[in-house]
Amino acid sequence: MTTTPAFRASGLASGLDTTNIVNELVKIESRTIDLARRQQDAFKSQLSALGDVISKLSSLRSAASGLGTSGVLAVRASGTNSGFTASPTSSAATGRYSIQVDMLAQAARARSQAFTGNASAPVRGGTLDLSIDGTTTSVTLDDGMTLAQAAERINRSGAAVSATVLETNGQAFLSITRRDTGFVVGQPASSALQITETSTGSLGQALGATVIQSAVNAQLTVDGLPFERRSNVVADVVPGTTLSLTRQTTTPEDLVLATNTSETQTALKRFVDAYNDVMKLVRNNLAIGEQTDRTRTLGGDPSLRGLQSALQGLVVGQANPGSPVRTLADIGVRTQNDGTLSIDASRLEKAIATDAGAVNALFQTATTGIAAATTSLVERYTSGSSSILELRKSGIDRSIRTMDSRIESLQLRVDAYRERLVRQFTAMERVVGQFKSIGDFLTSREKQGTQE
Repeated sequence: MTTTPAFRASGLASGLDTTNIVNELVKIESRTIDLARRQQDAFKSQLSALGDVISKLSSLRSAASGLGTSGVLAVRASGTNSGFTASPTSSAATGRYSIQVDMLAQAARARSQAFTGNASAPVRGGTLDLSIDGTTTSVTLDDGMTLAQAAERINRSGAAVSATVLETNGQAFLSITRRDTGFVVGQPASSALQITETSTGSLGQALGATVIQSAVNAQLTVDGLPFERRSNVVADVVPGTTLSLTRQTTTPEDLVLATNTSETQTALKRFVDAYNDVMKLVRNNLAIGEQTDRTRTLGGDPSLRGLQSALQGLVVGQANPGSPVRTLADIGVRTQNDGTLSIDASRLEKAIATDAGAVNALFQTATTGIAAATTSLVERYTSGSSSILELRKSGIDRSIRTMDSRIESLQLRVDAYRERLVRQFTAMERVVGQFKSIGDFLTSREKQGTQE
């Protein structure tokens, strides 16, 4: 911002400290600018505080959404099993299961005839038809292309296979492997991978690829019931639990799934901590003491008071009506004197023992669940330009821009005032100087007359 330089006449004629007089008068006139800048800084402090609240609300929504998606219950698989590993989710059905891995899934594999040399051996031109689960992809083989080039052509064809060249004892082979294990249940194993080659070239030798390993589906027995799946990763047999089959077994092994209260509390604590972060920030902003500068804080802000009330309603509201676990208090989440939450581990353990599924439902129930209610609350306050806190931010932004214009206008007025003072004091010094010159002349004439 450009300002008029300080006045430097220095009272050469009048003997007055006119520079200081002008600067002090301008300082008095500039008080309105200083006041406007303090007001603008106060608005910026309010804007920063709102940004902090919005950020904490976003973290709260993420914590609630995580429990809404994955549930709050922590289910652990106990015991050591040689044929599989188990990864239960929060929705896993706790209990004991007897599991035997009768067969591991394998992918279909094909291999070409032997080529003398290495991956540079030439391949006879033609067409290679790859049938995967009844869908055929045709691959054109250029006459004389190398084995390595043929493998690359197959990999780029879009067929669900991978091709590579294997070299051993001075010979090279083109290996083609189905990317997925198993085959469509109810179809023949041969449907997983079929190869038909049509040779039309004359250079090199034909691939002569044949299936050397048929596809095999995984087979397992759970509580005496047989299951067949295409993959060794089975997620739809034991409810809420993914089984990763690792080896074939000859006898059943027990899988025990049990709820872990300590880990459940840890998962729940992530939501409680995020809630407490928001509530503490809101309370701190609303707190008004004797030394509080209300212009720089959100003390008394109605939007924050509304948010505080909405957060409290989230805790006491019935998230799952008709269930034995209806509110956060039913799983041991209690409100403390300062409005923050704490977890009663014994109450949580009792709720899990009473109805573990209802504990998850508290967060996962559509519309009324804690996750849905939290998301709705946060969106109402922060999502989109018409949300409550975003509207408040827009209002403060406008005030800041208005203060920019006001400060610029006030500065122009102060600059004009300084220039006027400079002109006036310069004129005064000129007049005083003229009178002083006349006085000096008269004094000189009077001295001359006396001497005569």
